[in-house]
Amino acid sequence: MSELCKFSLFKRSNGHYYILFEEQGRRRWKSTRCSHKSDALKALTQFQQLLKTKPKTATLSQFTKDFLEFGFVNYAKPTVDIAKIALNHLKAVAGDCALVMLTAQHLDRYKKRRLTDGVSPVTINVELRSLRSILNVALRWKLIEANPFSGTQLMKVPDVPPTFLTKTDFHRLGGVVKESWLREVLVFAVLTGMRRGEILNLRWQDVDLNRKIIFVQSNPTFKTKQGKRRIIPINSAALHLMNSKLDKPVSEYVFTFKGRKIADSWVSHRFKFYVRLAGLSEGLHFHSLRHTFASWLVQDGVSLFEVQKLLGHSSSDMTQIYSHLLPEQMHHTINRIVLTLNGGEVVGTNVDKKPPSENFSHVTEQSEQM
Repeated sequence: MSELCKFSLFKRSNGHYYILFEEQGRRRWKSTRCSHKSDALKALTQFQQLLKTKPKTATLSQFTKDFLEFGFVNYAKPTVDIAKIALNHLKAVAGDCALVMLTAQHLDRYKKRRLTDGVSPVTINVELRSLRSILNVALRWKLIEANPFSGTQLMKVPDVPPTFLTKTDFHRLGGVVKESWLREVLVFAVLTGMRRGEILNLRWQDVDLNRKIIFVQSNPTFKTKQGKRRIIPINSAALHLMNSKLDKPVSEYVFTFKGRKIADSWVSHRFKFYVRLAGLSEGLHFHSLRHTFASWLVQDGVSLFEVQKLLGHSSSDMTQIYSHLLPEQMHHTINRIVLTLNGGEVVGTNVDKKPPSENFSHVTEQSEQM
């Protein structure tokens, strides 16, 4: 804790004495809950002793060091990388201030600075969410009394549907990829919807070919997103691909290059190279294969709820980005509404299930309740 200025007592209109002091350049006051001056002076002495023994307030740089050490053990590497970037940029905005001095204004200045740096609103929002979660850790560690970033609004982002490959595009991409190991990874990504890190860190011990399931889980060298474990069903094509690999040289990992684990960055680099070679959209990245998996399922009539479970989304809000693909698939659903028109004609797919008058009254009652 920084040097404190001279303490003083003052009495408010409610009859209680308050202690006035300065901390980290701010004037603060605390109630003694006493209405007699002699009692208030005793409370002042006790408060002074408490501040002297109170641990020194953590600075932003010290907290950054402690958090990153904690993060390397508890979070996936991409999560820690984002946290490191966000904390460093926050320090550039706020300086190496005490953690308790951070306010929502610092985060507003953070947004402005990152926009000036040419960073996209989507990336800024990822960093803002990271900072909000990081300060929740500081709150749990009792380094702050409240999270100053908890109510901060995210950047407004245009409602742009996710970029994915059509089946024609995917076949075109596969036609230019020369490496067989990379072609296997790309096909497997589209068949399972797994993330890049999940695929490249998939071990044979996490696969049950007899039950046709994959266990996506953390291990000593890999952390899943948010540390969550989930089970993925293997479809027939993915099962055939994996069975074909059983005759190859034994390795701990399912997908390898010359028996060695494949680097994440190398896969992303080669994927982007072949996307350009095939003349496909520059907006495509390896993660677009996960979007492709979800989009193909939705286009084939699979519900968003099922897609959410397959992707491992903790919230349905994340899966809603694929909802724009649904309208054409929902004609069968909305045709379940049966209505009698003025001319007496009954319209709807369920006309044989209920008399027209009953169907009409049923729809009317529902409409009045909405």
